[in-house]
Amino acid sequence: MLNRFFGNNTHTSLHVLGLCGVAFGTPLNKVVMSISMMFLILNLLLEADFNTYWKNIKTNRVFHMILLFFLFSLIGLLWTSNFSYALHDFRVKLPLLVITTALTVKPVINRKHLNIILIAFITSTLLVSFINFGMYQNWLGHRVYDDIRGMSLFSSHVRYALTVSFSIGILMFFLFEHTKYWIPLLILIIWLSFYTYYSQVITGYITLCGVFAVFLVFKLWRKNRILISSIILTFIGVITFFLIWLFTPIHIDISDYKDLPRQTAKGEYYTNHYNVVSPITEKPIYILVCEPELRSDWPKYSKIHFDSLDLKGQPIKSTIIRYLSSKDFPKDAEGLSKLSTEDIRSIEKGEASYIKTGIMARMYGVKFQLNNVADPNNHSLLERIEFWKAGFRILSKNYILGVGTGDTNDAFLEAYKNSNTLLILENQKRSHNMYLSVFLTLGIIGFALFMMIQIRFIQLNIRKKDVLALSFIVIILLSFLIEDTLETQTGITFYSLFLGLFSTSINRNEIT
Repeated sequence: MLNRFFGNNTHTSLHVLGLCGVAFGTPLNKVVMSISMMFLILNLLLEADFNTYWKNIKTNRVFHMILLFFLFSLIGLLWTSNFSYALHDFRVKLPLLVITTALTVKPVINRKHLNIILIAFITSTLLVSFINFGMYQNWLGHRVYDDIRGMSLFSSHVRYALTVSFSIGILMFFLFEHTKYWIPLLILIIWLSFYTYYSQVITGYITLCGVFAVFLVFKLWRKNRILISSIILTFIGVITFFLIWLFTPIHIDISDYKDLPRQTAKGEYYTNHYNVVSPITEKPIYILVCEPELRSDWPKYSKIHFDSLDLKGQPIKSTIIRYLSSKDFPKDAEGLSKLSTEDIRSIEKGEASYIKTGIMARMYGVKFQLNNVADPNNHSLLERIEFWKAGFRILSKNYILGVGTGDTNDAFLEAYKNSNTLLILENQKRSHNMYLSVFLTLGIIGFALFMMIQIRFIQLNIRKKDVLALSFIVIILLSFLIEDTLETQTGITFYSLFLGLFSTSINRNEIT
């Protein structure tokens, strides 16, 4: 319609504008995402080129699998009792149908347009990263954080980690395609990689490794297969060694500590307990503890009362002891005197270890959970283990048809109730594994259809040798292992946008 008044490319330009809005809004703002989706549909209805739309639908195999999956989800209502939750679930997943439909009936076939959409996505991701990091460092405002995961201000830290990983993939793609801009592109890659490292989001670490692996194989495989094979085997070996270290229990032999000094330099007596171990020193945390000296000397260093709470809401005396233990200092006046001003500020913030940034800080935190914590509440890994246990119990009884489209939440609450879990009610959540979630909801048929979407997409883009599309799907498939990626608007929009963009059969190398 609008082409008659404003030129032949009006609807195409508006289509790209709408997609840029979705791309820009994904890391930043749900309202922008929603408005952009409505804009896309309105533009398609005004263009009304239904013959072309139908031709494009008939040739898109990935979209066919998406429609079949949605159809089976509707059929799943037949054995659903909670229709209210089913409608909520459909509403959350609506972007998958809306965005992929828009990109199927009117695919992006111009390379310049594709690049504009990718740049909009990168720009938003970078903007959010600067704001997040600046706020966390108190360069912008004076916000108080109780956990580094709160650094992600605009969306879930996990969902944002996925957008950062894919933004790095896009920048790497541009780096290979536009070598004359290699300096600014490399700077941006380094910045976002640092952000991933600093943010301590395990999903971010895993998916970023997946991106690097895809580019390594596709860009260098033909040049030196022996070298790439060696790098891959070395990487697998390092990961294996790391996992063995992470999950190997720390064993303490109490006899090794029989000769500990009984008194401090000031003559006060130590207390020693051996039941809690430090993942950093691999020694008991509560040895060489002299609480009277800590109580009397702590006010010399901090205005927070010794019997009060740190900024994370934890008893600060426990934080002091754990922090001193991480440095292998005695927990007495002498140990406190060895701490720097930065160490004291870290304790006040609730940091229980001097290693507080990067991947090792996160891994030591996980290892501490595995070796010391019996109560899974508010410990992400231990909570996930409880989620997975509940999910597999549900699946074992419902693997043929699943529990139905709307009954997943109820099934989990019932599973927790019957298992006498230690999780409190507010922490009794769904599986945090997308494969498991789909399988127990829709059974083996629904799971097969879900996996066929991913398989068709991979087959298509291997055939096109599209490294960017493959890095995207690797991010998605890895995230599915430890997250319900498609259970939030940000996650489903991110997935739908790039699944739709890269599902066209047009070869990227032929886009003009």
